[in-house]
Amino acid sequence: MNEVIMNINIYSGDDLIVEKNVITLADLAAGKKGEVFSFKGGKKLKKKLDSLGIRKGKQVKKVSDMVLRGPITIQIENSSRIAIGRGMAEKIMVKVIE
Repeated sequence: MNEVIMNINIYSGDDLIVEKNVITLADLAAGKKGEVFSFKGGKKLKKKLDSLGIRKGKQVKKVSDMVLRGPITIQIENSSRIAIGRGMAEKIMVKVIE
């Protein structure tokens, strides 16, 4: 599976900050780690993810990935493992940890 790396522009005042190596959790390769960077969703999504322990700044590891668009299993900061749907994973942006 090829990883697609996106550049996300964040405007802070007049300064432009470009973050590299930011991809969706769905695009993260199995066995790789990332830090939750942002979410592409509204309040309901953020509330659901917060209840699962997925918050901005948390480190997540993609444990497994189903080949044909099934659920994705992740481990949150070396503790709990959870399975989330691919649609939800596509709305979680992570910064790849080398």
